[in-house]
Amino acid sequence: MHKLKTITLNPAEIARIRAGHPWVYSKSIASGDAGIEAGDQVRVVGPRHDVIGVGFYHPDSKIRIRIVRREDAPIDSDWLAWRIQKAIDYRKLCYPGRNVIRLVNSESDGLSGLIIDRYDDAVLFQISSLGMERMKDSIIQAIRSVIAPSILIERNDVSNRRFEGLPEIRHIHESSLSEEALTQFTVKLAGLTYHLDLMNGNKTGLYLDQIENHELSKPIIAAHPEARVLDCFSYIGGFSLTAASCENTRSVIGLDQSADAVRLAALNATTNGVDSRCQFIQTNVFDWLRNASSGQSDVAQDPFDVIILDPPSFTKNRHTVDAAIRGYKELHVRALKLLKPGGHLLTYSCSHHISADLLRSIAFEASLDTHRELIESHAFYQAKDHPVVPCVPETFYLKGFAYFTNN
Repeated sequence: MHKLKTITLNPAEIARIRAGHPWVYSKSIASGDAGIEAGDQVRVVGPRHDVIGVGFYHPDSKIRIRIVRREDAPIDSDWLAWRIQKAIDYRKLCYPGRNVIRLVNSESDGLSGLIIDRYDDAVLFQISSLGMERMKDSIIQAIRSVIAPSILIERNDVSNRRFEGLPEIRHIHESSLSEEALTQFTVKLAGLTYHLDLMNGNKTGLYLDQIENHELSKPIIAAHPEARVLDCFSYIGGFSLTAASCENTRSVIGLDQSADAVRLAALNATTNGVDSRCQFIQTNVFDWLRNASSGQSDVAQDPFDVIILDPPSFTKNRHTVDAAIRGYKELHVRALKLLKPGGHLLTYSCSHHISADLLRSIAFEASLDTHRELIESHAFYQAKDHPVVPCVPETFYLKGFAYFTNN
């Protein structure tokens, strides 16, 4: 590789970046060599020309540089393979023998702009930065050398690629199965069998960051004899199937706007032998809750023992937080109106911009509006294969709480 060009940082931003945060914004840059192009690797130095690391440059992105390597050396195939192996080694410590797992989680693993998920013999990767896109051949080479999957799928169909000027792409690099079979791929996880759509499903097929929280919901549900459960934003049934697998569960209703998700959830319920307890409804969750809580359906006549709120992220940036708070508040108010006295509300937020304390305050305000007395009984966080790095606060995004209702 040719000699890397250099970009010098402003003193005001140096502490954050030197501490380990990989994102360099335009205001952080003091000067740079001429001729640096989008996607180029650049050497990042401090005011005294001490090397901080090497990263990918993009002049039109909000994040001007994504630092990936913390030494004065280029990002190449061998280094990528080494870094991916380090990420995998950490997962082996957390989940020995598990093959349905996130192997690389972008900034959490020092590989900003790269995600790699494994579903048994299938490996899927997503790239969200131009620099990583230029390294795609090296990434594929590293995946093949480190993991050697029989199925390798590129799921570069995420909308945030547009911020880097990248098109959305889905591509099967290799597969022992047909494309149709990949839309109903089967995995076993935590005692349940899931049919996934590896080609079109949200994320890459499963919300892997919630897997541990599915298990943690079991004792809460089991505490309610003849439990009646409502799972809002149920996707393909993670919480619903977990609830239905509890012997004491009487019934589960799962709500989701996606017809494909509802179809797979129903199939998963049948496969796991719990379809007699499950009903999945394609609907706008807000509309359904509004109708049910206002007495426009029979649902309110038989309130729920456990209600689960696991919505998609309502805000991707701090400018839309106020609108997101209003959405979360309405969900909580409507849910509390449908919850039995002595019931449990399980609520989650997957947005970094909704802090744990803010989520708590939303639940508290909803309890005041509905005259419900809440006791916080559990706290939940993202799974360990989505590591939280203290110097990168954006890596902590998923949080949740279980609230017991006294009245």
